[in-house]
Amino acid sequence: MFEGRGATLAVAAILVLGGCEDRAGAPVTGPSSAVVTDETTGLVWLRCALGQQWQAPRCTGEARTSSRADAQSRVNALNEERHLGIDRWRLPSIVELAALRHCDHGFVDETFSLPLMAEQEPVVVPRWCARENTPPAIDTARFPDTPAVKFWAGSLNERQQTSYAVDFFSAWIGLNEDDESLHAVRPVADPAPRH
Repeated sequence: MFEGRGATLAVAAILVLGGCEDRAGAPVTGPSSAVVTDETTGLVWLRCALGQQWQAPRCTGEARTSSRADAQSRVNALNEERHLGIDRWRLPSIVELAALRHCDHGFVDETFSLPLMAEQEPVVVPRWCARENTPPAIDTARFPDTPAVKFWAGSLNERQQTSYAVDFFSAWIGLNEDDESLHAVRPVADPAPRH
């Protein structure tokens, strides 16, 4: 069961990340302009990092950095308060977070193979931007005022007991993040269940 799921995740990572610069379905804003919905995946993203406030068309204030445990607690608090009417907020997987990276000249041809939990196959993601990039390394129309810093991913490397993060200055994937490091947080929510 997990073998198939892990293989599916690896293939999904390649498909999602391989086309992150030219997506067929453009993301659209959701019921609140404080979120953006990706038409391809259905994922709902907060446009501002936690600590910032949405004041159309920008994010104001400073992104608050936190340890990984504090980041998870802050996401749980969003669910308890049903932030923007949503109670499915979570830390994004490394695949989802890495898919937000945008490079002016695309990515290098090299990839990372990222180990996850013991029962999951590793996922494959592009390493970093091909040439010099204008920070932040993200689509600023969808995610305005994104600080060019690392953001926590919800994925873990179980073997090494480390976490992952994405640096939106250089589009670099942080492979060995100590859980006490201070990084920004961009929550994501799965699509609403259909009844």
